[in-house]
Amino acid sequence: MVSPKDLVLITGATGHVGSWTLVQLLREGYRVRAAVRSHAKAAAVLARPQIQALNPGYRLSFIIVPDITVPGAYDNAVEGATHIIHIASPLASGGNGVPLSQHDAHFIQPAVRGTISLLEAANLGGTVRRVVITSSFIALVPMDELTGRRKRDPSKPVSPNDRIPFAPGPYESEFAAYAASKVAALHHVEAWMERERPPFDVVHLHPGFVLGRNDTATTAGQAMQGTNSVVLALLLGKRFGPYAGATVHASDVARAHVSALDPTVLGNQSYILSQSARWNDAIAIAKREFPEAIKTKLLVTGGSVKTTPLPIDASLTEETFGFKFASYEDQVINVVEHFLELRLRKKTGVQMVSSSAPKKQRVVVNVSAIAC
Repeated sequence: MVSPKDLVLITGATGHVGSWTLVQLLREGYRVRAAVRSHAKAAAVLARPQIQALNPGYRLSFIIVPDITVPGAYDNAVEGATHIIHIASPLASGGNGVPLSQHDAHFIQPAVRGTISLLEAANLGGTVRRVVITSSFIALVPMDELTGRRKRDPSKPVSPNDRIPFAPGPYESEFAAYAASKVAALHHVEAWMERERPPFDVVHLHPGFVLGRNDTATTAGQAMQGTNSVVLALLLGKRFGPYAGATVHASDVARAHVSALDPTVLGNQSYILSQSARWNDAIAIAKREFPEAIKTKLLVTGGSVKTTPLPIDASLTEETFGFKFASYEDQVINVVEHFLELRLRKKTGVQMVSSSAPKKQRVVVNVSAIAC
């Protein structure tokens, strides 16, 4: 039960997962303090229709933390907080925008220093009871298995208790550097907790590729950023991969983050937020759910994303949090609906709605009779 005295500090509220989690926190009645890098980012969060609809008032405040890597960065931010949800971490761009020589500075150091700085501040503050950290499924799986260069034994599914060694750079890609940053942060946090023995515990959440409507995106181009881009690029005819077949709906990730604040959830434990999926199944889903978009070539069926199959054991998550993950079909529908909504916002034409998506996720978009 939420207490009026509970105050949750959240980092990363300006991102995809963070935006869903912030909404979930406010819906469940928490007071929230969001750490953001600038006043402009705070204003952007407040301007979101999803936030305005909740009329948070005093329950949502902000604190500016311009650089999470400097010593004491979060000292003021944690003052009076009872819980922390730490989502902020450098993301891969999906390309090679970060030079190889800067991978350590861009990915590894912020992921490690930012997280440890937050734990140190929480320890000094003395009021925090639990810290929930967004790790990743890829922190538990060797890179060779993620990319399919080595096949994982199907009798040994990825488990929340799996740990892999940190591999120092140089890294072959941004994705490899991002994966290494998650491995490094996990190792450093567990070592710090063992060494310092603070008065709070930590819950590590390990989502796979997070799919779902991204309300931080206001244009179709912005919707193509992040992990949603894998599905959307596939449905725009691109051929690439391989990517691990491990996905999860953003709503499930947000729900798990907020549920993890409950003291009945076992702390100092990892939980996998993912299920197995085949990327190319998105084509059949699009044909069935968005025939008009296929007809007008807003979506196409010639793309392909090679899937690296990985067995996953998320039973502990389902037992602990008491819910089943949304299906890959629901994830794809939610992503595509939002993309078409943004792509066709100013167009007029035939009304289209997904025929079998859950009603809570279904939206109506206008499809014009023009090709993409």
